[in-house]
Amino acid sequence: MPYRSLPLLVILSLCLLSGCGGGGSGSAPFQPSSIKVAITPTSAVVPVGSVRLFVASVTGNGNHTVSWEVNGVPGGDAVNGTIGANGVYTAPGIIPVPSTVTITARSQADVTKAASVPTAVSLAISPPSTILRIRVGSQQFTATGASGGVAWSVTCVSPCDPNTIGSISPTGLYTAPTTIPDNVLTDPTLEDPSLGLIAFPILVTAAPQSDPTDSASSSVYVNAGGPSVNQAFQGAPVMLGTTGGNVNDASGNFCCSGTLGALVVRAGTNYILSNNHVLARSGSGQNGESICNPGLVDNNCNPGMTVANLSQQVPLHRNGTSIADAAIAQIVSGQVDTTGAVLQLGTVTGGNAQAAPPANTVAVPVNGMLVAKSGRTTGLTCSAISVINALVQVEYENACGSNQTFLVNYDNQVDILSTSFGAPGDSGSLIVDAQTAQPVALLYAGSDMDTVANPLQGLLAALPDSANPPHVPTFVGGATHTVDACVGSGPFSAAFAGSLQRLSDAEVTRASTAKTAHAASLMKIPGVLGVGVGSGTQTGKAALVIFFEKGKTPGPIPSQLDGVPTRVRTVKRFKALSGACPAPNALSARLQSLR
Repeated sequence: MPYRSLPLLVILSLCLLSGCGGGGSGSAPFQPSSIKVAITPTSAVVPVGSVRLFVASVTGNGNHTVSWEVNGVPGGDAVNGTIGANGVYTAPGIIPVPSTVTITARSQADVTKAASVPTAVSLAISPPSTILRIRVGSQQFTATGASGGVAWSVTCVSPCDPNTIGSISPTGLYTAPTTIPDNVLTDPTLEDPSLGLIAFPILVTAAPQSDPTDSASSSVYVNAGGPSVNQAFQGAPVMLGTTGGNVNDASGNFCCSGTLGALVVRAGTNYILSNNHVLARSGSGQNGESICNPGLVDNNCNPGMTVANLSQQVPLHRNGTSIADAAIAQIVSGQVDTTGAVLQLGTVTGGNAQAAPPANTVAVPVNGMLVAKSGRTTGLTCSAISVINALVQVEYENACGSNQTFLVNYDNQVDILSTSFGAPGDSGSLIVDAQTAQPVALLYAGSDMDTVANPLQGLLAALPDSANPPHVPTFVGGATHTVDACVGSGPFSAAFAGSLQRLSDAEVTRASTAKTAHAASLMKIPGVLGVGVGSGTQTGKAALVIFFEKGKTPGPIPSQLDGVPTRVRTVKRFKALSGACPAPNALSARLQSLR
């Protein structure tokens, strides 16, 4: 029951102890309690169905234990949300009326001492943020938690022409604008409009029709220049992060290609590094086959200029387990920039992100690392690593444009939770640490919500020089540097910096041990597509993230394994991310399907 008054027995006891009514010479004066209670944070906004940790501090007594209440109800209830003994508040699935609830921590040493904080329960919008290309980008938003319908709207973060911010349908489908607001060109607080840079931020807002004050917003960052620089014909010598692929990667009415990712050197010879399914036609390619730029999909299914020749591939074990989806092609003299420059990885000059080599040392991927990539389809994008050490199942087409598929399993992979970090055609892109430009992983697959990549340590070791096995590829590059378009002072970098917590080595080891012990059995559960190590709901604690296929009925997934909690994420199948394009005599030359 709520602590609104002291029981009569307690009042009488206090009276006797303090000598109230007579004040006899043998009585002791009443000493008021010195206990004080405080709560952090002092206010909060929690989307429906989400959790928020509150921390209570008690001073003035050795007993620091508190009891938690929601709107005066110990432990809360289904209508206003619940709170556990650990201070973790779980918002209800529907916004309560009123939408602001009161979280109270009450001292168990003195129940008259308590602290309260207001907590607003808001709509939950998915995705919470996204990056879109001008003219062609769109994103379906969803809002949950309203008892009735919601009204969608789009507004500028900074003053701008409302006709240049895109539009949103009554069902939450946002379409990017076709022009850039003029103020972006002159407002120094916004990112400069450029190829591959995030030009300006927009808010997509959902408001419950029952109470518009309970609205919630998602951030959209519109890429002003788009990725055309990554798809355009450069002329020799080409810089990497550009369109390319095997000249024979065509089948029936389709042609396919991806991204020429980075320049590596082995025993004094330079090679282009990309995916097996980009350079070697998913294991069907023969050494010596030509690698072209632009790729077939950007040249009406005709071969571009030959910039390299296929040299080596890491085997793709169909319906088995492979080390990596990777291949290298020896460059043709004069056709590739031998500094190792990758489009858009450098400084921002005159409003454009300049090309720059990555660092020549490799970094180990960790949870929460801010990363960047420059690829054929989405250009320069930035996000953060969400899952490491993942065992995943990836689907490939038997041939370019084929409806027949095969599966390959990979272990110790990297996952990036983002709807816009990678897309079909970005396969082969080099992913770097945005703070140092150190290579981290090679992009090769994804789903509707994720991008999957191979960490580089095992990948490079799988490409030794057969004539001199100690020699493995290393990156052509230089000193560490920032990827300025991702970690500058603009609104894009602010949205992602610190967006994911980093886990301690001990937490990663604890969760990785549990993942190794149970991954095989988890992957046998129908619908499970992968399992890896990510952040849990408790700050600083790891969880086993289990990827479950959309549309499947969840199997018996345990809530914890070896003391490590599990967290289920529902996604579409992971598929290899090169672009498939109909030949000119079949429909049109446009990006059509995943490969």
